[in-house]
Amino acid sequence: MTRWLGMTRWLGMSVWLAFSVACLPGGVGGTRLAAQEKSVRPGINDTFRDPDVRDFIGKFEIESREVFAKRRQILEACGLRPGQTVGDIGAGTGLYTRLFASAVGDEGRVLAVDIAQKFLDHIDQRCREAGLRNVETVRCAADSTGLADASLDFAFICDTYHHFEFPRKTMQSLWRALKPGGRVVVIDFKKVAGESSDWVMSHVRAGQPEVEAEIRSVGFRKASEVPNLLKDNYLVVFEKPAPVELAFPLVKQFGGIRVRPGAVDPPRAGAKVVLDVTQGGKPTELNKGLERAARLLNIYGAAGLTADDVRVAVVLHGEATFSVLTDEAYRARLGTEGNPNRALLAALREVGVEVLVCGQALHNKGVADEEVAAEIPVAVSALTAVLNRQAAGYGCLTIP
Repeated sequence: MTRWLGMTRWLGMSVWLAFSVACLPGGVGGTRLAAQEKSVRPGINDTFRDPDVRDFIGKFEIESREVFAKRRQILEACGLRPGQTVGDIGAGTGLYTRLFASAVGDEGRVLAVDIAQKFLDHIDQRCREAGLRNVETVRCAADSTGLADASLDFAFICDTYHHFEFPRKTMQSLWRALKPGGRVVVIDFKKVAGESSDWVMSHVRAGQPEVEAEIRSVGFRKASEVPNLLKDNYLVVFEKPAPVELAFPLVKQFGGIRVRPGAVDPPRAGAKVVLDVTQGGKPTELNKGLERAARLLNIYGAAGLTADDVRVAVVLHGEATFSVLTDEAYRARLGTEGNPNRALLAALREVGVEVLVCGQALHNKGVADEEVAAEIPVAVSALTAVLNRQAAGYGCLTIP
């Protein structure tokens, strides 16, 4: 994949990637980005299919090109660490490939990715001459980086994105290639009417807002932007979010929470709350009100408190009534293998959560008391159960 600067481009990164624009609702730049089967800019990369490497070195690796002149500052902004694996997407003549190879050290690795074999051969030769043994070359396809899943810590796309003919497909392949938490630096031309050159306005497909929207649509999160470093280009850092690891300090397996040390309004001992739950949800899924009770207990546990530090009651009525049925009754009424809430109810009971079901709701639903799990008390009504606890100092939360 090649980094191309047109007649004003940088250090010789061949442009490649035929990128078909992302499927964004409403489109980008007035064009609906719904399909990935057709190139958004057919023929834009023809010049780079069989490049004259010496010619591109002379055009790209020259101080008059912004991304070449600021290469040290850009390298610093990338924040690479020894031992990382870097994908230079559109490696071209390989200047950044070589810089990255030195930055990650012998324990790291750089994958120089390009569509032009001549550029890759040139990179191989230059790296051998420089004694850089941690560089590998990868010839990509028009709509894919060709990189293995979870193989990268960091990817670099410099003045190449606007040449992607199939942006969504290639960015999806890059998403798969990045490890969770991996970062992508994207440098491309600013396209602003009245400010950018005529060449940029006619040649560059999309401006920064559109590019960011396309990349986010794949799943990437904008992590940061480096302002004022470049005049004609922007530098944006995207991140592949790592899966959030949930904690279950008090209610195991249910109601997982994200620990947020330092956040305001942490729980305090002594609270009392009754959860008024009416919704039932899908028959094969857990009741969200019961899950909310488990989550509340886990929030207390994450703050170093115990189940004795909070009193929780759950009152079920409406469609939520069925959540406390025996397996047999639940199976007969809802056609499932059993009641998916039974294990959650047992876990709540172990940490002292009081769960009651409304007797009026049972009557209205035609449910006999015998169909209710034996450990669940039947209240006269949800109204009285909630009011009685409010009178005893409980706060009330309605769970929709």
